[in-house]
Amino acid sequence: MSLTVRPFQKHLVSAPHEFVRAPSVSPLDLEIGCGVGWHPIAYAGAHPERALIAIEHTREKFEKFRHRAEQHALANLFPVHADAVRYVTHAIEPATLDRVFLLYPNPEPRAENKRWFRMPFFGELLTKLKSGGTIELATNIESYAEEAKVYGNYWNLNLRSESHPQHARTHFEKKYLERGETCFDLIFQKN
Repeated sequence: MSLTVRPFQKHLVSAPHEFVRAPSVSPLDLEIGCGVGWHPIAYAGAHPERALIAIEHTREKFEKFRHRAEQHALANLFPVHADAVRYVTHAIEPATLDRVFLLYPNPEPRAENKRWFRMPFFGELLTKLKSGGTIELATNIESYAEEAKVYGNYWNLNLRSESHPQHARTHFEKKYLERGETCFDLIFQKN
């Protein structure tokens, strides 16, 4: 695949209620909750043949991410400031995503029904994933990882791999590894 290089500003989606269609390129990956952008910038830089939509809902984090992304000006990185559920539902066509990253999502200890794998929206997200596509979940909470395995089975996903990251890809992962915590990385594949 060859990505067309365009000025960075044309990639930027900053209005959460304006649903600009996702780029129609392949392979196309998605990161939900990218924070200040450590992972999406490194990932897009290391994989210039892949396009990555990186969504962040929190304005402060998104502004930091946008500033950093502008400095890198990666043609294959599409920063989006939006609610991920609404953006994915309205802006991404079915069966277009190859990979989805959920790296250290909020474990929602008081509202388990808001965990990604438990939400009805997860079924919608799976419709956007190609057959054979993957969803990668990273967490520092073992019970969350175990729960994801159970729900992954419910959603008819195959657990392709399970590992314990040793190098930080996100701010959260850096913090957890520096504290000596075990991190869990699960990659599920759509049948």
